[in-house]
Amino acid sequence: MTHPSATPRPAAGSGPVLTYRALIAGACLVVITWGAKAIAPLLDIFLLAMLLAMTLSPLMVWLKKRLSPSLAVLVTVLVAVVGGVAVITLVGASITQLVQRLPTYQTGLTTIRDRLLDFLTARGINTEQLRSIPAFDPAHLVSYAGALLSGAAGALGNAFVVVLITVLVLAQMAGREPGEGHFDKATEDVVKYVGLTGITGLMAGVAITIALLLLGIDFAVTWGVLYFFFNFVPAIGNLLALAPAALVAYLEHGWERAVLVIVIFVLGNFLGDNVLKPMFMKKGFDISLLAIFGALLFWNFVLGAPGMLLAVPLTLTLKRLAQAYSGELKRLVTA
Repeated sequence: MTHPSATPRPAAGSGPVLTYRALIAGACLVVITWGAKAIAPLLDIFLLAMLLAMTLSPLMVWLKKRLSPSLAVLVTVLVAVVGGVAVITLVGASITQLVQRLPTYQTGLTTIRDRLLDFLTARGINTEQLRSIPAFDPAHLVSYAGALLSGAAGALGNAFVVVLITVLVLAQMAGREPGEGHFDKATEDVVKYVGLTGITGLMAGVAITIALLLLGIDFAVTWGVLYFFFNFVPAIGNLLALAPAALVAYLEHGWERAVLVIVIFVLGNFLGDNVLKPMFMKKGFDISLLAIFGALLFWNFVLGAPGMLLAVPLTLTLKRLAQAYSGELKRLVTA
């Protein structure tokens, strides 16, 4: 006869206990996500500053090998401040000019709309319903673009705060040696990815800006800056940067110049992705295309538009941290 005390007990961390801990962890994740969404305007500023600091970190490392540490930090900080102020000033002026010129673009958009609807009508398609859709109303599109540009102009005030925090982060990074603690080891690849993506995007963006200036495309500097930032958005970033530049080129100069703009962006993207990145990156990053699109959707939901720029760096950071602390996390859940 078996004694009652000999009945095997459930192992720790199994069955209902493990399910309960998993539910608690999921609930904490939901709370953290909604908390991050609630403070997204403040969080975006800090995370964008971290992104820019990581972009400039390879420059600081390179300068440290050739200059004294203090001088290397000073030069990097000057690059951040002067470059940041110059970009903010140029983009602010370009946005002002764009807002002033939007009414003149409405005529060109109306012509495009009418040609498209006439083309569809000639092939027996009823276009009456299409005319009532806001996307086919040039006046609505111009009004929406004006509101979007006004919002971007207002965000430029935060850009100065981003530059200031970037300087502080660079100074903090200069005082730390790589490899200190789990966090530095977990984010080493992320810093390398962000830095090299920023450097290659800067090179390609400068080349695109020069080419657009030679073609006489309006707001060439703005499109180059836009390319640099959207270079951090995988898969669809280059398309988002190309669309407004090609549209403005078409409205101002016709389809021939628009085609040249598309060719310039395609060549710039080819240069960045197939020449510069393989030249600097010794290995790829283990993240699938499906995971990238999922990250874009998730971080856009949490952080808004800046979340698309930060999606891959944040996802890589969380992945590396999870790998670094996998043992601790496993013990926490199964204890």
